[in-house]
Amino acid sequence: MISEEIVDMEGGELRGWDELLPDALGLIFKKLSLQDILTVIPRVCKSWGSVVAGPYCWQEINIEDWSRLQSQDKINRMVEMLVTRSCGSVRKLGVTGLSSERMLSFIANQ
Repeated sequence: MISEEIVDMEGGELRGWDELLPDALGLIFKKLSLQDILTVIPRVCKSWGSVVAGPYCWQEINIEDWSRLQSQDKINRMVEMLVTRSCGSVRKLGVTGLSSERMLSFIANQ
């Protein structure tokens, strides 16, 4: 069970998880697996779902291990979805098997 409050160890004010800045949550979520970020985190609460749907988790995208086991079509769809979610903030993209001119142009234009 996830606690709904953040406890300040020095006896300070208690705050709800939903009050954390989206950037801070994004940094925390980046430590999780891609599957957890896409399937589990959005179901915890609305604020976490909006963080995952926004650019905060997608500044550095690494799907190299996942992409080694996927078809080119699946890789293209995943890259399109994640790069779009980044809202132009992606700084690093790690992927294997991306070779079409259309996908490279899509990434460059985002």
